[in-house]
Formats: sequence, structure tokens, C-alpha cells
Amino acid sequence: MTGHDRRPGEKLFELISGQRRVQHAQRWGTDLLVEVETRRPGRTHLVPYLLRYSLDAEGRWTMTHAHGSATRARVVDAERYLYLGPAAESDRTGGPVIWSYRAGAATPGDATELFAPPRGVVAFAAAGAVAVAVVWADPRSESLAADRTRHEAWRASGEHLHLAGRNLWPQLGHRPDHAVPRLVRVPLDRTREPDLLAPRLAADVELTGEVELTPDGAWCAAGLVHLLRDGHRRFGLYVFAVDRPEAGRSVWAGRDLSAPVASPDGAWFACTAELVATPEVAPHQGVALVSSDGASVVDVATGDDLWLTPRAWHGAGELLCLGERDGRRLLWRLDPSTAAPVAVGLPGSAQSVAVDGDHALVVRSDIGTPPELVSVPLDAAPPAPPRVLLAPAGAARSRRRPERRTVRAGDGTSWSSWLCLPDSEDGGPWPVLVWCHGGPLLSWTDWSWRWNPWPFVAEGYAVLMIDPPLSLGYGRQAVARGWGRWRTEVARVAAEQVRAVLAADPRLDGTRTAVMGASFGGWLSLALGTLLPDVRLVVSHAGWVELAAVARTCDLHWHWLREYGPVESSEAYARETVRLTELDRRTRVLLSHGVRDGHVPVYEALGIHRSLDARGHDVGLMLLPDEGHSIRRPENVLSWFDWVRRACDENVAPAGWRDEDRRHDG
Repeated sequence: MTGHDRRPGEKLFELISGQRRVQHAQRWGTDLLVEVETRRPGRTHLVPYLLRYSLDAEGRWTMTHAHGSATRARVVDAERYLYLGPAAESDRTGGPVIWSYRAGAATPGDATELFAPPRGVVAFAAAGAVAVAVVWADPRSESLAADRTRHEAWRASGEHLHLAGRNLWPQLGHRPDHAVPRLVRVPLDRTREPDLLAPRLAADVELTGEVELTPDGAWCAAGLVHLLRDGHRRFGLYVFAVDRPEAGRSVWAGRDLSAPVASPDGAWFACTAELVATPEVAPHQGVALVSSDGASVVDVATGDDLWLTPRAWHGAGELLCLGERDGRRLLWRLDPSTAAPVAVGLPGSAQSVAVDGDHALVVRSDIGTPPELVSVPLDAAPPAPPRVLLAPAGAARSRRRPERRTVRAGDGTSWSSWLCLPDSEDGGPWPVLVWCHGGPLLSWTDWSWRWNPWPFVAEGYAVLMIDPPLSLGYGRQAVARGWGRWRTEVARVAAEQVRAVLAADPRLDGTRTAVMGASFGGWLSLALGTLLPDVRLVVSHAGWVELAAVARTCDLHWHWLREYGPVESSEAYARETVRLTELDRRTRVLLSHGVRDGHVPVYEALGIHRSLDARGHDVGLMLLPDEGHSIRRPENVLSWFDWVRRACDENVAPAGWRDEDRRHDG
């Protein structure tokens, strides 16, 4: 098929998939370090890059060099930064290693390999004169040299097994060499060799891979998970002096603690603090401070509705947090002494934040705008608008804007959606694609590279993106209402949302609808297929119907226990399971699933396919052997889009619609 013959949605999806995807940015001296992902010829997966930008003579940001396959940059000082990248000798390590780059180097090749353990580095933090890395290592190893010897012996043995303990994941799928996460101290001045640390951890407590250092490099906070006998998990921190790791303190609070961010004065680690949910009590997320020695835990903001996540400090007295409100992820300033969040003026939704003096460097996007880097003044009076620094995916920006739809349900509660429409001059009524987000503790807030409505809008479809109960940004009651009641509350309210929007807008053809989504959205799509009689097509990626089957076998077993209780005794699993027998036989169903999916094992898709096929449904199944829970390979994403687009044309579009385009498709 030539470029001239390609459908408008197909061409737009191809354009979108080829854009540079900004992940995070930070200041390095007068320059910017920007982490992106992008497609590269001959590479099946998206390739991460670390890009350095400098101001040219005309005051424009210009890329001056790039590190390929590089991630997780850490600025040490104005002279040096570190990052993760492939080892110089690819057969020497099983994962990324730490590289060091100094100011004045002429090319990216001038970076030096700082630390290359045999299995690679999971994560690291760097400050002062030291880095602390999380690596995979044998739990019996007393030194890195001994661990390398054990690893080489294992490689030569041909053994490929794991004797599982309570943590069935990720060892079950990823670590056949008995390794667990371990901590390593890496001196930046190379005056001594990196050494394997031996923190005092209780039985059934492991590292999560999170690690943070105070700015002077003196104190470290590492994420912990306590694996309980009944399948539950708790999350905390191990806080220790870097020169005395064996004398550290395990910090377990009334809430789960994660994602530590060190204050500039080194006194505190700001953490995400999540209420430990039960089937009777829904989760809630706020902020807590843990003292650098681990002796004190202070709840700062745990009573509001914003689902706050601390990301950076602006001086020692203010936290910059992300928080959800009405379909946007806003940037909030939080004074820990008053616990009163104040929203920062920022269009769209924030994805990442770094402090740059009296500015914040924010990667922001919205449903119609791909991620771009903006500078947000923090101390300007009166407040000044953000300034766009880089918009590398600007070519994919939609010239149409989504419309906000709010529906008042029969019980008086309100629920919101985004509606993306074709050009008004195209007429209507348009067939409707109802999109259900994953999570379920998410909402439609950001630009999506995978679930992007605009290629379908370019084909003449209206896309309705619903936020039902369990969506974030609508207060604690919205989460509590759907907690443990997916079919009886979430799906029921979602169906009411869809009916109300379709009935209120004559531009929408409510008799020609499809529902689709991934993960929880895949489950909800199947559920809506049983509740909305006019649905002609259901598209479910990584979806399921039987809650107990997934809860029993997936890697998120502990989360299911919190929401639904014990699998063998709780009646809620059966009560909330989708009943495929209620799906109209005339409804076509497309199922897709990654074979390496740990969140929802692929056997769920096989079971749904067999059940529907036996009942006479027109059901299709796309298996993706090299994908996990999401579809990551660009070519797979494009094939999935084409498969779904053709099914929409065949089942949802009016008769004779797009006949000319079908002839072009051959």
C-alpha cells in the first residue's frame, strides 16, 4: 500500500508513533538533560535516549549530544552526571550499568563506565561523593567478587530454576539464578571498589528497587516490601547512614510508604503515603515525611481528595506534588507546616517535575497535546504563565479539542467524560467508540501514545472517554463507591453515563457504538457489552471476566486481597464477575493479550475466547508473544490499530460508509 493510499487515521497513527516521547527533564548547569523514548530503524522496541540541550546564540534550545539506550540520569554536580546504559561489553553483564559523564567531554563516547555488576543495575541514586545502587545479587554473597563468581558458576551450570519463597514475582518469571535485590555502595572518586551492603532486614522483607540519597550523600532511603504469610504486602523504607548500613532502621507506618524524595537540607524524605485498604475501606493517597535517620514519621497531607504524590522540593520548606482534580493532574505547592496544597497554574496535566532554582521544569500534556517541557515560575508575583521550552512531538498535536461532558446520575452524583469529535462540517450523526481507562485507579488525563483517540476521530468516529467510579480526581467518595463493587456500581454507573451522553447529543449515533479498553478497561468493556444493548463491538486488551481466576494467579494478588478479600472465601468475587451469557450473540468481540502478561495471565483471554466461540459469537483473538501487560512494540501497536479500525468499519460504521476508502485498502 502506498502512502497515498493510506487511510487518514492510519497515517495519523503512524505520525504519532514516530514522535519523540519526552519522559523527564532536569537542569545540568546551564543545560538541560531530557529523557525521551523514540522509534529507531531496525529496533523492535522503543529506544530510550538521554539528550543534552544547550542554548544557541539566538536563545533557542538546541540538542548538542545524545546517549543512546540511556535512562535514569542523576545530576551529581555542575561537572558530572550519571545514567544507566548498556555495558561496554554486552556479554559481561545481564542488564544496564552506571555511566559517568563529565563536563567538557567532546562526544557521548567520552562517558566512562562507573559500575557494571554481573546482572546489571536496577536503579541508583547519587549525591556528594557516592552512589547507592540496587542490583540483582545472590542473597548468600558477602561481596561483589563472590557474587560474580556465583553468577559465572550458575551460567556455566545450565541450571535454570528458582525455589520460590513468598515473593512469587518477579523471581518466578525473571530470576532463575536465585538473585534478590541488593544494595551496593559505589564511590564516585574510585578511591575504593564498590561494596555490597548488608542492611538489617527482617525475614520475608525485601528491597523494592526504590532508592534515594540526601544531597550530601550521607543518608539513604531504600524501598522495602514485607511479604506476609497470607499473601498481603506492606511497603516501607530502610533508612540508613551510607557509611553504616548495618545500623539502619526499617520504617513501617500506618500507611504504605514509597517513592522517597530527599529535602535540600537532608533532614527529611517526603514519601507517598497510601492508606492500607481493606474490602471495607477504600485506599487513599497523601504525603508523609520520614526523618533522615528514620526515627520520626510525620503525616503531612492525608485528609484531602487530591491523591497527592510528592515529586520535588522547592527549598527546604515547600514540596511540589502531583495531585488529581476533575480530569487533570495538577501541580501543587505544599507547605509541610500547614498541609494546605495550592494549585500552580498549568494547562493540562503534569507528568514529571524537577526544580530549577525558582522555576519548575514540568513535562505536561493533555488529551489533545503530546508531552512537552515547560518552565513554570514559582516565585513570580503576580503568578506568571508557564513557558514552553521543548515540544518535540508538536507535529502530532490535535487541532481539535475534546469537549467536557458531565452527567448527573439518578442518585444525584456527577460523573465526567471527554468527548472527541470529528470536524463539525463533516456532519453527523457519528458512530461512537466508548473508551474505558485502565487502572482502575486512574482517569483520562494525559496524552496517550497507545490509546489515542485522534486517529479514530480522523476516520469519522466520535470517541467518548468515560471516568466512572474508581476514577481519580473526583474525591474519595468516587473511589469508595466503586471499591470492591465493579459490576454492581462501576459498570452500572458507566452504562448510565454512556446512555446519558448519547441521548443528550444529536450528533452521536447511539445505535452504532463500540466499547473498548485495556486491563481494567478491558474488563469494563466486556461488562458494558452486557449492559448496553446497542453495542455492536467490544474490544478488550488484557481483559478478563472472572475476578477470582485473575486474583488467584496474577502478580498483584496482594492488591486483590485488599479490595475483595480472601479468594477462597469472599463472595464478592463471584458477585462482581461479568456474566458472558448476558452478552448479545450479535455483538462482535475482539480480544488481544500479551503472552508475558503477569498482571492478567494470558489464559484469561483464551478462556473468554473459548466461551464466546462455543456460544456462537463472532470473536477474534490476537496473541502477542513478546508483549507483557501493555503493547510496547510500535509495529504491534500499528497492527492492533489496523485490526480494530477494520472491525469498527465493519460493525459500527453505517452501511456504505467509507466505501471509497475500502477500495483503496484493497
